[in-house]
Amino acid sequence: MFRLASFLFIILLCFSSSHAMQHGASATGKGVNGVACTIASLKCAKAPSASFGPDGKLWLAWVFAGHVYVQYSSDQGQSYSAPSIVNRAPEKIAARAENRAKIQLDNTGNIYISWTQSLNKPYTGNIRFSRSVDGGKSFSQPITVNDDLQEISHRFDSMVVSDDGKVFISWLDKRDQQAAKDKQQEYIGGALYYSYSADQGKTFSENINLSDNSCVCCRIAMALDNNNLPVIAWRDIYGNDVNNQIRDHSLITFSSALKPAKKIRLSNEQWKINGCPHHGPALDVDGNNIVHSTWFNDTEGDHVLFYGNSVSGFNIGDYKPMGFGQADKQSAHPYVLSIDQTVFLVWKEFDGKETDILMKESKDSGISWSKNKIVSTTAGSSDHPQLVKDSETVYLSWHTQDEGYRFETVGE
Repeated sequence: MFRLASFLFIILLCFSSSHAMQHGASATGKGVNGVACTIASLKCAKAPSASFGPDGKLWLAWVFAGHVYVQYSSDQGQSYSAPSIVNRAPEKIAARAENRAKIQLDNTGNIYISWTQSLNKPYTGNIRFSRSVDGGKSFSQPITVNDDLQEISHRFDSMVVSDDGKVFISWLDKRDQQAAKDKQQEYIGGALYYSYSADQGKTFSENINLSDNSCVCCRIAMALDNNNLPVIAWRDIYGNDVNNQIRDHSLITFSSALKPAKKIRLSNEQWKINGCPHHGPALDVDGNNIVHSTWFNDTEGDHVLFYGNSVSGFNIGDYKPMGFGQADKQSAHPYVLSIDQTVFLVWKEFDGKETDILMKESKDSGISWSKNKIVSTTAGSSDHPQLVKDSETVYLSWHTQDEGYRFETVGE
């Protein structure tokens, strides 16, 4: 009973934080310290994402009043340029903790943006994409990446971009569920879909179904391996019993841009829950092509957060992931990033009054770990923590209701 109550509290915290972030960024809502948001500004931003460009500029993408905005900082977040609009025509845009606009840059400074456009029916959407080839001065007319245009769910996009401008996008899609429904057949969950651009986002491949029966509303984790091919992790559904679903995680790699390998079961905590926990994984790939991944599962053990890496091949039974984070501390939403052999983990904890961002690090690619330390705190509602890196430093990217956007050094 305690574990159920703890999980429900985490879900409530997730929704209340997302709700506050959403209203704090609306044209009629409140921003930092209760200031009304009437114009687009980072203080009133919805769910910012961050990425460094090849010249060291920090670029942000965020949503306000139906538009995706971008702006940059030349001094590691101390000051920012005026925001620029990506999509000229306003549209409904999903902008919350698990489903936000994404921004990536290639080694020539081209900027790539993806987001989920919300449609009129509940829980429906399209995957949208735009790019800038002039350093953010202008952006292309947005296109829809999903080639199925039914008013159903194509949502929770994730994107990675290689240095030479190859674009990889994945998302959660219900076209196969809808096809089964039309035939009066059962189909559990959604599917993981994928598309690829070899020409810097000018055109995209036909959509590819990577896996059926995925969870339908958790963020997808993506990174590039040392061959500039995507690695994808997501919350999957195991078991065919609609009333007894296990929502663990899966991982897939690629042998070429359009040739996925067989998926691997990433986690095996056997979490049985007949609903989406709004709690997706995170991953990164280091310079030795080791995949580092972290996730949340509410189990009966001592921990609710987990970390594993591919040194043992993610073969279930051959490795035991490291557990950390505790339900009674409301530990949630872990994120992972690596520089060389150093791996950083951050996550949220709530003590009933304040939310802390905790961090631990490993100097030996995940073999041994430091003690937990608090790296940031807020008393109000907040977004999920993210980590961002330039060539030598790791930063915490975090939006809070009370303090606004925070970009803080956490490791070197």
